[in-house]
Amino acid sequence: MVGRFVKNFLRPFRKFSSNFVSIVNENSIVRKAAWILAAEKVEGDYLEFGVYDGGSIIQAQHEMEEAFREQMTEGGGRTREAANEIREIWSKMRFFAFDSFQGLPEIEGIDAKGSDFEEGTWSYNEEGFRRNLSKSGFPMSSLVTVPGWFEETCNEQTKLEHNMKKAAVVHIDCDLYSSTKTVLTFIESLLVDGTVIIFDDWYNFKGNPNLGEQRAFAEWSEDMTDWAFVQYQKEGPWRNSFIASFQGN
Repeated sequence: MVGRFVKNFLRPFRKFSSNFVSIVNENSIVRKAAWILAAEKVEGDYLEFGVYDGGSIIQAQHEMEEAFREQMTEGGGRTREAANEIREIWSKMRFFAFDSFQGLPEIEGIDAKGSDFEEGTWSYNEEGFRRNLSKSGFPMSSLVTVPGWFEETCNEQTKLEHNMKKAAVVHIDCDLYSSTKTVLTFIESLLVDGTVIIFDDWYNFKGNPNLGEQRAFAEWSEDMTDWAFVQYQKEGPWRNSFIASFQGN
């Protein structure tokens, strides 16, 4: 109940930020991840699951662009060839926005054990989302919107339709165990060595590891025997993140 109250209280501020993003948070997970991705030349797209009004993906694009651009020049031990490679990686990065645009699905099963969420919460229409991004100066040519319930869109058809091969950043703002498990299964074939996975609601359900995003990740990662997931950055009251490190042959 407290978690839902705080998020609802912050909602107008998130909506405001979606139209007026100008400050880069140098301590954010995304900003730090972008530095690693650029320096290590990790290729792939940015995937966000649960975009609401667009504030988060706008901020992410802005922070990532700043970090990448700082490493697109020769110097500081970086060769011209390396700088050009970083520039090429950035130019190819797309920003995928997955959302039902109908809010949360019906709360059932293990997710019903918590009281933080209700069906329909975080509903925002796709037209408004795209309008917010456009007003913010977001490069719309790099945006791919995937509307619909995750159970219907997180499949091989979507990967084929959009030629999805690699994910550099996966931002999971699903709130629920069921939705998070669907997303994690979907991204398995998109992981690369260095992919950063961000969980927006890691400490929901009073931080209970047997619920929500924590439980979904624990079950999923246990089966990913060729991968290690290195604890990375935390941010704010809820966020946590991991770097995917390939351990197979």
